Amino acid sequence: MIVKHLELKNQYFRNITLDGITVKAFLNGLAGAGSEQCDFSKSTIRVILYRGGKPHVIMQNNLKILGLASSIDSLNQSAFASTLPVGMVLGANQSALLSFFIPFGGHINLRNDDEIYIEVENSAGLFTDNNLLAASYLEVKPKKSVGIEHYVPKINTFVIQANESSNQYMIGDNLIRLVVLNYDKPDFKNAVISTLTFSTDRLDEVWNFADLVANKLSRYGRQLIPLGNNDLAVDMQEDQSFVITDFGQEFDAVNLDINFNAANVTASSNYIVAWTYDTSMEIIQKAVETQKKHDSKTMDKLKKSPSLKS
Repeated sequence: MIVKHLELKNQYFRNITLDGITVKAFLNGLAGAGSEQCDFSKSTIRVILYRGGKPHVIMQNNLKILGLASSIDSLNQSAFASTLPVGMVLGANQSALLSFFIPFGGHINLRNDDEIYIEVENSAGLFTDNNLLAASYLEVKPKKSVGIEHYVPKINTFVIQANESSNQYMIGDNLIRLVVLNYDKPDFKNAVISTLTFSTDRLDEVWNFADLVANKLSRYGRQLIPLGNNDLAVDMQEDQSFVITDFGQEFDAVNLDINFNAANVTASSNYIVAWTYDTSMEIIQKAVETQKKHDSKTMDKLKKSPSLKS
């Protein structure tokens, strides 16, 4: 689905298996030189599963929140940098591409009358240079996958208010990924978070700011490099965005207690993004039946294998 400047578009998809949404920003300087920077907060997306006549909202937010939350500690994080090095400008007739992936954390099997609805609306300011407006656009589409559906995912966002000193966030059950976002801190100075307590049915842990930074750097496989009086972190911007728990782990009864350095908490710059899911007996039964069919086919292949006959 191609969405241009100031456009709103939507599309339905059926009879596919998907595990997320891909976003590509094509920047074209056909009308003259322009900045490569994109402000993805100016593009909103809604993804809804319609099943049995009922809507299930999977995600509904701007692409900066969803995209950055999906890209922390990866090279894709650079697509959301609030500043870019000098010289990152397209010349006339030049083009560039920014891309990222928003994962669901599982597969959705669209069967029978199931539909996935995707809606994208681009507002003024997405393409930050007027020379790029006419020929630049977003391409948004589902990422097809191979796998068995075990649940319907949901991506929820909690806003951290300006000058917050402490707060508790009730995340609930079926948590499969959790991140804390920050937009306005390009390094590890002026810490936003003082301590973060992660309480669940299976794990209780307390991290201070140094713990969060160490965990982040370990995901990159590098260490903090001193540079004069500054900290050169990972050169990705938004360096105080942290992954708290990632796909592959699941927690229930999740509560977050966070103590902030209130003076460093600015408005519209800090969020919590949680991947959770809903499931049902019908979904689980279909998953079990599908897995049995796959196992049966695998056994048939093994029985026919020449190596087993010798």
